[in-house]
Amino acid sequence: MSALVLDSLRRQLREHLGIVGDSQDEIPDVDTPDKTGADTFLNRALWEVLDKYKFREKEVIGSFVTASGTSFYQIPSSFEALQGLSVEDLNTGQHIPLERISADVFEQEYVNRTDAQGKPEKYFRNGGGIKLWPTPDNIYTLKIYYWFELSDLSNTSPTPPIPRVWHEIILFGGVSRAFIGVLRDFDSARNARAFQAALIKDISPVEEKEKEDSHRSGLQPLGYAAEDV
Repeated sequence: MSALVLDSLRRQLREHLGIVGDSQDEIPDVDTPDKTGADTFLNRALWEVLDKYKFREKEVIGSFVTASGTSFYQIPSSFEALQGLSVEDLNTGQHIPLERISADVFEQEYVNRTDAQGKPEKYFRNGGGIKLWPTPDNIYTLKIYYWFELSDLSNTSPTPPIPRVWHEIILFGGVSRAFIGVLRDFDSARNARAFQAALIKDISPVEEKEKEDSHRSGLQPLGYAAEDV
């Protein structure tokens, strides 16, 4: 069933534009001949949604080890946004969050001496990586929390990588773009955009749904009587 999702989105996008035909009758795309035009508009809508909203599917936890005397470390290549770092204490094993600072603060506190090295306490984003302060004096394990760049829609990745309720939102984002890019119909594009916004407004954030199953929050999970919890 999942392999048919992209075909369905392509077909529905063409139908909204009044383009009829079989599943092979795609919108041409001169910019990327290896893709259909429908895929281009749908992926642009997907990119916008992924950029604007938080999705659990983007969350990744990784780890890396430091080297004594090295302060700069590359971040993963498929990387959208760094969410946090923590360091594992060599003696207690406790994970301690690192404080994020600016480059200016780093320069004020950095000292280029071996006796100034120690367990990392702070970091700042620098180009394609991060710089730790103080410079590690040992091998430490760091946990990195970041948002991963999810896959584009394609024949090999035909299902949007986010919950199904967002599939229609991606569709109407693509429809809005196609009305402009294919038909130059700005009024229909605005209507499709307005409908997409209404769909988004009615969606419950994941955080709100997960509160229903949190015993510490004092809320009762749905479907259970209080004495069963």
